[in-house]
Amino acid sequence: MRIAVVTGTRSEYGIWKPVLRAIAAHPKLDLQLIVTGMHLLRPFGYTIREIQRDGWKIAARVPMYRAQPGGTERGGGESYAAALARGTAGLARAFAKLNPDVVMVLGDRLEILAAANAALCQGRLIAHVHGGETAPGQFDEQIRHAVTKMAHLHFCATKMAGQRIIQMGENPARVQVVGAPALDSLLEFRQTLPPGAAGTERPHQPMLVLHPSSPNATLEYQRTKLILNALLAKRAQTGPVNSRILAIGPNNDPGHEGILRAYREHAAQVELRLSVSQEEFWRLAETHGLLVGNSSSGIIELASLRVAVINLGARQAGRERSGNVIDIPIDDKALRNALHRVLSDRAFRRRVASGRNVYGDGHAAPKIAAVLGGVKLARSGRPGDISPVKHFHDLAR
Repeated sequence: MRIAVVTGTRSEYGIWKPVLRAIAAHPKLDLQLIVTGMHLLRPFGYTIREIQRDGWKIAARVPMYRAQPGGTERGGGESYAAALARGTAGLARAFAKLNPDVVMVLGDRLEILAAANAALCQGRLIAHVHGGETAPGQFDEQIRHAVTKMAHLHFCATKMAGQRIIQMGENPARVQVVGAPALDSLLEFRQTLPPGAAGTERPHQPMLVLHPSSPNATLEYQRTKLILNALLAKRAQTGPVNSRILAIGPNNDPGHEGILRAYREHAAQVELRLSVSQEEFWRLAETHGLLVGNSSSGIIELASLRVAVINLGARQAGRERSGNVIDIPIDDKALRNALHRVLSDRAFRRRVASGRNVYGDGHAAPKIAAVLGGVKLARSGRPGDISPVKHFHDLAR
């Protein structure tokens, strides 16, 4: 069975890696890896090179965004709609050439909506990973749930996510709770750490990861300036006074230019890395001991590394949390108080040190491959076969 996996961003590729390995190793599955989105943008690190370095055969490249100096897609919602159209058309051509039996997508970004659109129009089965979660982003929530209604197979990270999908009229037999695939790679990463490293005291020096939560670049600039000023004012308590704050670059959602502008204005105090690999991100987070920002990686992954997270604003509102997360508004006083709590609240530090993670135990990928290997396509009308035609599954009353 041909399985086309679509990847569009550096962070999502990191989540896919254990799934790619599991699919490639399964005797009944044939992997087709399609690269699109931010991977093909030089201002964001041209991260297709990371995929190539990892040795994966790329079945198709689908340009989607039009790069501008210092960023992508200027012009607001109209230009992102054009990118969605380009992605849909390009992915449709790739699917027509590769003829996959199943198209796999992950999460809630524009790239996966393009892939789902193309697969839907061609009558192909769609498998969705990380559906059923809730986090508003800008249009993330709508994309995630729209793809759920297009998809035929659902691989969820938590029981609550699975229940939400069933509430949306999906067949419970097609909903599999497997955990978060990123934790599979994280389990391997932890084995490379020195004995006891994940339980040692850390400096709790903040690493900053901000993504736009508004399409307004000016507002994102002002928010980022506020956050940087608060961190710089508190720096004496969270790290060496002469150290720079490490910031990982944002994704290319509308408004990202404002975040980058603020970082560049503070170049003397901020070390900006536009793109890092998943393993490097974890290594940096483990070393710093504290993530400040609004990234889903902090919510989903870092509890397993016993890293504290100060989650800013509403971008990740609704996601299930482990005990390592402090949620605050984007406010100077709230951020300073949260930094103090990370350093001094013993109960919070004990929860962080427990390493408990609501997103699973690091064995999602083999479960996903096993389900895919058992899929029966509706070619002979056998009971239990999966057809591209879907029906609303009413809950029992």
